[in-house]
Amino acid sequence: MADRNTVQKEIIHRSLCEMGGHPTAAMVYEYVHVEHPTISRSTVYRVLARMTEEGKALRLELAGGESRYDGQLHPHGHARCRICGAVVDIPPVEVEAPQDTGGFLLEAYTVVYRGVCPACRQHSVHYVMSAERRQ
Repeated sequence: MADRNTVQKEIIHRSLCEMGGHPTAAMVYEYVHVEHPTISRSTVYRVLARMTEEGKALRLELAGGESRYDGQLHPHGHARCRICGAVVDIPPVEVEAPQDTGGFLLEAYTVVYRGVCPACRQHSVHYVMSAERRQ
């Protein structure tokens, strides 16, 4: 059974990296299920959780939505469109450590910028209207 689980882990990890675009666990399951219908939804969710614990994938906890996963481990930030929810990689940003941590021993940080993606800027009435109000 351990061998099968290793094969499943490899399939799920490879799929996450192939997909790009910061998919949800459900999206990874759907992608995997097409080629490997015997891999269960619970296995995909469990393997993704384990991969993030082991540092083999990133879990993005985004407000107002499901967790997203990222197979790219190089230093980088993320930007999320407030209209369509798309998440993209952006170059890393230098962040200065806070002087007062309130007693917390800081272990990590995540920077997620919010804005409007190019496609939504071009096609969204909401963006055009809010941009006009700011002028």
